[in-house]
Parts: sequence; C-alpha cells; structure tokens
Amino acid sequence: MKNNKVNTILTQTRNIYNTIAPDFSDTRGKWWQGFGGFHQYTKPGDKVLDLGCGNGRMADIFEGKNINYLGIDNSEELIKIAKERFKNKTWVSFEVGDATDTLPANNFDLVLILAVLHHIPTQQLRLKILTNTYNSLKPGGHLVISTWNLWQATDGKKNFRYFKHLFNYQQKIKHGIWNLSDALVPWKPLASKNLRYVHSFHQSELKKLLLQAGFEIDWISYEKKDGTKTDIFHGDNLMAVAVKK
Repeated sequence: MKNNKVNTILTQTRNIYNTIAPDFSDTRGKWWQGFGGFHQYTKPGDKVLDLGCGNGRMADIFEGKNINYLGIDNSEELIKIAKERFKNKTWVSFEVGDATDTLPANNFDLVLILAVLHHIPTQQLRLKILTNTYNSLKPGGHLVISTWNLWQATDGKKNFRYFKHLFNYQQKIKHGIWNLSDALVPWKPLASKNLRYVHSFHQSELKKLLLQAGFEIDWISYEKKDGTKTDIFHGDNLMAVAVKK
C-alpha cells in the first residue's frame, strides 16, 4: 500500500473517531466480561499503559488495585471524554498520542492494545507498534491485545455480519484496498461517511507478528464477548497475551 494511502487511512480513522466520539463512548460504558481478568497480570504499584484507550473504560478494571494507569489515544475528543469521566481518579491519567509513537523504554508492567491494531493498514506499521510496545515493557511485563474478527459466521444476533464489507469490492477498490481480510466498516448502518478501515487478523498472522517483535506468547485464541474461547467462525475477537522475557 502506498504511503499516501496509508496516511489517508490513518487520518480518516482518527477523524472518524473524533466525529463519533460521544456516540461511540456511549456504547463503551463497561468492558466485556472477557476483558475483566487483565488485573491478574499486575501487582500493587505496577504501571499500566492502555494504548488506544478510547474513553478509558478499561481503567475501571484496576480500581482499588493500587495501579498507575496511563491511557493514550489519538482521538482528542475521546481523550476529553476520558479525562472528564475519571477526573477524580488521581491514579489515572490520559494523553493524546499515536500508537506508532516511540514509548519510554522498560517503563510499563502491562500494556493493553485493545481494538487498535486492526485499524493499522500495513504489516510494517503493525510490527513497529508491537516492537515499540515490547521495548516499553519491563522484563516480565505482559501485553494483552485484541483485534476484531470479521470472519465470525454469527454473533448470536446476526449471521455473517461483516461478510458484506469483506466482499464489497466496489467499495474496497474505490479506496485502494485489495486484501481479502481488509474491510471498510461503517460506524452505523448507512453511515457511509464514517467508514473505518479494519484488517481482520488470522491467528497465525498475529502470532507471527508478536514473535517478530520479540514476544513469547502465553496464549492466543478467538473469544466471544463473555471470554469463552472458540474458533474463527464464532469469536467476536482474536485475543492474545504475550510476555517480554
């Protein structure tokens, strides 16, 4: 993918999330049940980075755990919402920043990258983000990562929910996107101006990237929203936990 197309996709993604920030935040009031066990990778006094934090909802997981939480997102509007939401929490802080930015080395005990990497349009940039994350972790630190699974056959309500976007080649060609696992997913039905680029990772693909970045993988699996591990046709997300040895 050419650099101008990559930059266009990244800029459009940021602008879309700025535009939809209030509505998007309203749908992200709490974490899914499968996300609730992340504090098991921390101990009192640890530092947590939530890269692509959105409205900061994951900070709630660490309430009362004596954790220092930093949320970073490139959407200024979502960061405003996050700051207001947690304005009375002294252990929580937020910054506007980009996932591709260099991070402080050996600084964090846990990094969360949830529903972020699938918005990044090239393998080179995805690997850069994971390598930066690896370098930012202390030895023994963990990365928890999730990406959307567009290949799910059913989410319990709709069958083949995302297939129409994966196979919408008229739209994909118009935007210069060719990969079968790439799609342009609207924020809401008929919201044609708010098309978000999404790459649906296969398990082997994400595993390879994590290993290339230097991580050892604790586990990787497709999951339902309640945390049940499943296969590619029934998982809402592809999730992995990796460690810096």
